[in-house]
Amino acid sequence: LNTVFDTTFVDNNLQPGTNYEYQISAFDAARNYSDLSQAISIQTGSGGGNAPIPTQANPVQNNSNNTQGNSQIPALPANVPVDVRGTEVSQGRVRWEWAWVPGAAQYEVTVNGLWAGVTSDTSFFSQNLWAGEHSFTVKSISSDNTYSQSSHTAKITVSSSYNAASANRSYLDGIEQPQQQIVTASIAPPAPQPVQQAQAQDFGPDNGLIDPQTLANPDARKEGFELVFSDEFNGQSINPARWSTNFRWDGEFNGERYEYRVINNEDQFYVSPLSEDWEHRELIQNMPNPFEFNGSRLAIRAQPNPLKTNNNRASFGPLREIAAQQTFVSGALASYKTFSRKYGYFEARIRIPSHNGAFPAFWLNHIRRRTEGTKRSEIDIMENLGHAPWFVYNTFHYFENVSPTYGGDANLLRPEPSGQIYTGQDFSQNFHVYAVNWSPGHIEWLIDGVKVSEVWHWAVDYEEQYILLNLALGGNWTNFPTSAGGLGRDQNNRWPNGSDISSFNNPMLEIDYVRAYRPN
Repeated sequence: LNTVFDTTFVDNNLQPGTNYEYQISAFDAARNYSDLSQAISIQTGSGGGNAPIPTQANPVQNNSNNTQGNSQIPALPANVPVDVRGTEVSQGRVRWEWAWVPGAAQYEVTVNGLWAGVTSDTSFFSQNLWAGEHSFTVKSISSDNTYSQSSHTAKITVSSSYNAASANRSYLDGIEQPQQQIVTASIAPPAPQPVQQAQAQDFGPDNGLIDPQTLANPDARKEGFELVFSDEFNGQSINPARWSTNFRWDGEFNGERYEYRVINNEDQFYVSPLSEDWEHRELIQNMPNPFEFNGSRLAIRAQPNPLKTNNNRASFGPLREIAAQQTFVSGALASYKTFSRKYGYFEARIRIPSHNGAFPAFWLNHIRRRTEGTKRSEIDIMENLGHAPWFVYNTFHYFENVSPTYGGDANLLRPEPSGQIYTGQDFSQNFHVYAVNWSPGHIEWLIDGVKVSEVWHWAVDYEEQYILLNLALGGNWTNFPTSAGGLGRDQNNRWPNGSDISSFNNPMLEIDYVRAYRPN
């Protein structure tokens, strides 16, 4: 709601006869946040009007068991999961989430009083639920197989039951679950408030990770494969049951835990309508929305940043510091919260922009973090530098000797016969289908169904990956060197200079559909 520099907050103009719930977080000058306090509730009287809020619910400091406050919820041991909550993400489907527990190897979850499974993630999906109230608890399990007590019970009322007849198949059948996602900062953000881009009801009946319009399209069938994820982008907003709009890099979050990063010296700030950072949601009201729909495709459009005030080059920092230094705003789509897998056929029908400085990409990236055992592997299905729309790039990256404190030793594998694809056509003139067929030890790249390159290597088998599409601007590769396809500019004349900015024409990456399949 607000940031205050006192220990009192007054919430005005409340509705009469209404219950309100509040939580508090403290932060220092470096924006190190405490955990959220326990919740307190207040009922306004029949007269309405001003309602001073008592402040006895003190923020809980990091890794402490401070339970002061007027809440009657008892204190819990440090190994018990907290911040347990549920969100209805589609028809009959709920995503349960909780805060990461230090030292936990896995979590045992219970839905409606019945054992539901074990996961190494900090979220769990329930599907095929009936309309009505459902409950959830979770226990942490340490590496020596010690179980914690159960968490407090989270409850949610599901608005509509799952319709098996319209689903055609169980959309979670056989999908490999993502690895644990460790939150490295202390604050758990509040549940996101509805914004225009996140209204799931825009899509009609939805069976989860698969767009119903894909299931109805015979052209989407692929021999030897089964569809497990898709979006046709025929609605008017981003479907939060499939996508996040926070950019995530190298298994670490950017924009979800109050640290915003600049990758490869790029020049864009990613606007995230589905962000869980309430400060970000407040700030983007003054920013252009990069996501545009026309009823048959999604476009990610880059535009000048109206909040830019300086030419700093910080590579990471708090939201307002990074937002104020980037020249442009753009967008990214990622499936790290909802979908990842190892092996399969991944494709997207895309039209790239022809524009200096544009850097569109369709790629797969590792779901695990450095603390979880990763080679930071990455499959670049399609990359392009907008000054040369006749070339697209295929690459496989991985790192050796990765540790929580060391990023590892980089390895870049260019496919055979070449990772730089040239067919004689300008790829920006039309839509093209970019794809990989990923199987054990082998990645095959295709454009419009024709194989253009491949890699055989043991490292491709290491870990599952999630889907990313984004439109970056500028950066190291765009500027130099020409031998790698860049503009060849030096550090004193990097893109964008004044002439580049004056000629900037809001390029866009157009996406007709994204589909992922698993082998039969």
